[in-house]
Amino acid sequence: MFTRKKQYDAIIVGSGATGGWAAKTLAESGLEVLVLEAGPSHRAMNARYFYERVRRKAGFRVEKDKHELARRPIQAQCYAWQYQPRAFADDVNHPYATHDGKPFVWIRAHQEGGRLALPVHGLQFYRLSDRDFTAASRDGVGIDWPIRYADLAPYYDRVERFMNLTGNADDLPHLPNPVPGARVALNFGEQRLKSSIAKRWPDRTLIARRTGPAPIPILAARKTGRATIRTNAIAREITFDPKTNRASGVTWLEGGRERSATGRVVIVAASAIESARLLLNSKSPRFPDGLANSSGALGRYLMDHARLTGFRLRMPLKDSEVSPRMSWTYVPQFRNLGAPSPQFMRGYAYYVFMQGHQCSMSAYAEMLPRATNRVTIDPVLTDAWGIPAPRIECAHSDNEHALLRDADVECRDMMNEAGFEFEVAEPTLEAPGLAVHECGTARMGSDPTTSVLNSDNQAWDVKNLFVVDAACFPSQGVQNPTLTMMALALRASERLVESMKRRDL
Repeated sequence: MFTRKKQYDAIIVGSGATGGWAAKTLAESGLEVLVLEAGPSHRAMNARYFYERVRRKAGFRVEKDKHELARRPIQAQCYAWQYQPRAFADDVNHPYATHDGKPFVWIRAHQEGGRLALPVHGLQFYRLSDRDFTAASRDGVGIDWPIRYADLAPYYDRVERFMNLTGNADDLPHLPNPVPGARVALNFGEQRLKSSIAKRWPDRTLIARRTGPAPIPILAARKTGRATIRTNAIAREITFDPKTNRASGVTWLEGGRERSATGRVVIVAASAIESARLLLNSKSPRFPDGLANSSGALGRYLMDHARLTGFRLRMPLKDSEVSPRMSWTYVPQFRNLGAPSPQFMRGYAYYVFMQGHQCSMSAYAEMLPRATNRVTIDPVLTDAWGIPAPRIECAHSDNEHALLRDADVECRDMMNEAGFEFEVAEPTLEAPGLAVHECGTARMGSDPTTSVLNSDNQAWDVKNLFVVDAACFPSQGVQNPTLTMMALALRASERLVESMKRRDL
């Protein structure tokens, strides 16, 4: 086995939205970090993207390529797959298991920069509020977050400035304003829908998109010269030293060889499911059920937004009012903001897309955190490197079904009020995973007996182990989680640096 003799200040597993922020923050603070990325480099994937664009212009369609479909039948279900197919995980090399009757579509980008670096990333960035952080106190489901909006607001600000986010201040108490930036104007179709909604439903609104270029913070980490990035590196295990009760390093597979390195700190940022898998596979006599899993919460409380699609409409606009460019807006949550609904808990939001005379609408409902929705290690299945594969058990509950039945009715009412004509109205509740917003599995909390991490994303059981991706979410909200993930990773990384400077770690 190849072993790195040098001890790094930190080893980070994953280079995406959260691993990139951790690497950037630590490296810019003067620390030496090692980043392990399962896929190719950003430069290699840029070249590949150019190649794929040339092929498409020449008439090649990867969605009809039998070889590619055979290698990535699951990834091909993602709308973005056709634009950069090799950026996604190879399903043959990276299998996973599901339970009978509980399909889960796990969409994975294996490349430096993660899913954020995909060429057609959704680019929707919304903040959570204290209503989200304290949801459990109101309805008794799950646990409250151990932080509040005031703890995260400065980090939201900095992430939004880094990415040059654009978006308007809408002054909604349940959807905090973004940092002041370039305003986004509504087109004619959006103005029509917004005014129609406001006229009939004063408790709901349509807002302009909050968006910006996809930030790829790992590239900023590269520029420091203090981040060593190993690509095509498949993390196998976090090693643990029982004498110090600390994580000692990481072993991984690269180029057909097993490699290892040691670090003062280990940061896991591989995505909610992959991070749970790595921790569950990192067993020892001290942690026979997975590293830092004395609570038994590791792998549990998996969430993904319940997504309702299947609506396409025609807008009765004048030719002078039609916009040829794709535009998108957002209808924030309006259910359960006041008096609680007797039919369901939590809520949903809509994404509205317009181009030309066409309009489509999708609802994203919050999945309640339930211990039965979980990630475990399959007893038989392994990946191409012999590493035990995850087994995912996740299903929508009656509450999610009730939420989306309501979303179906309200979508029709709003569109009819605006005078939009339904061309397709076939509401489809997609399988869990297809929203690509998976969260949970290593939740943070205030009680080490019911959570894996404390309020600083630090493992209760292992002082120098941190999980900074969406695995830490105790609950989900209805908003796209990416902005909150990045803000949490920045906050946790800066607090980690402070601890290291105090020699607490």
